[in-house]
Amino acid sequence: MSQLDPGPTARRWSRHKIDVRLKVSFPNNGKSDFAFGRANSLSRGGIGAYIPCSIPIGTAVRLELTFPYSSTEAKLDAVIRTCEGFRYGLEFTRVSDAMQEMIVKNCDGTELLQ
Repeated sequence: MSQLDPGPTARRWSRHKIDVRLKVSFPNNGKSDFAFGRANSLSRGGIGAYIPCSIPIGTAVRLELTFPYSSTEAKLDAVIRTCEGFRYGLEFTRVSDAMQEMIVKNCDGTELLQ
């Protein structure tokens, strides 16, 4: 009997489809800059988004967005983990219990991505 090896690219959390506008604040040449983008996937540990500007992998950013199943704006710290063109994968950092509850609620209420 053999088990499939998920390998190093296996995801820790399932991804869920969302479509929300977000604001990303990040350091740029010693000063603070920001850009608007569109989040398209959400997991318990991060978010996928299209952000039309160049942000280096490893950059700590601040996200501001309103999740589909919430009426209050979420402000989350994240780090850029992947980038393909303007498609970014961001991992949440320092997530409060209340914010984690909001993320889980939105993951549970949205369509699962394959």
